[in-house]
Amino acid sequence: MCPPTGCPTSTQTRNPSPSQPDPLVIEGGWTTRHLSGTVGELHQLIPDPDVDREVWLMSPYDSALVLGSAQPDAAAASSEAGVVRRRSGGGAVLVVPDDTVWIDVVISRNDPLWDDDVNRAPLWLGQVWRAALALVGVDGGVVLDRYEPGPWGRLACFASKGPGEVLIGEAKAAGITQRRTRNTARFQTLVYRRWEPEELAARLAIPADQINDFREALSAAAYAVDAYRDDIYAAFLSSLPR
Repeated sequence: MCPPTGCPTSTQTRNPSPSQPDPLVIEGGWTTRHLSGTVGELHQLIPDPDVDREVWLMSPYDSALVLGSAQPDAAAASSEAGVVRRRSGGGAVLVVPDDTVWIDVVISRNDPLWDDDVNRAPLWLGQVWRAALALVGVDGGVVLDRYEPGPWGRLACFASKGPGEVLIGEAKAAGITQRRTRNTARFQTLVYRRWEPEELAARLAIPADQINDFREALSAAAYAVDAYRDDIYAAFLSSLPR
């Protein structure tokens, strides 16, 4: 399921959406923003360098294949069918408005939650997601503390496992990636409400002699969270550290 860049028209913005409602400040100093836009626009947002603690609840208008920062353009089967790029690393993610819950979290370097170690940095957020999932009936989550790329992890985000990500059995329930600057860290997180591995496989350029292996690996890679989006939002917000 990762950050700060400039807007698609090359004009950078720190205001995520012209239609965003007033921020809601909740206990613990967290400012929550409901943001709408295309997948590309939402990925291009830049945190305010003076930010304290923010949660961005993302509502994309469209579907898109999102490539990681190090992935070549050739990883996508077609460049014409909604392909965007994020500035954080990892493999590709398919964002579909009805199927995904996308929440970003921004903290500053001065925050007690900040950790200079990139592997430890998302562990607290994994605990937030583990608690949130339990509140919507998904128990038994385990927060991973290491990177397990697997054979297909460089191609597809949910085919790998990384620090802070939440597993249910061997399936990833919450994916996390991060983009750090000198002053801020933006953690991008994604949960699937419906997992359609065939659609993701069709959007990626897989050699014909490997496609069956890829589809098999992808079929059980994600754990679909059967809950309403607003319930997941509420569970996540109530699980944040105060």
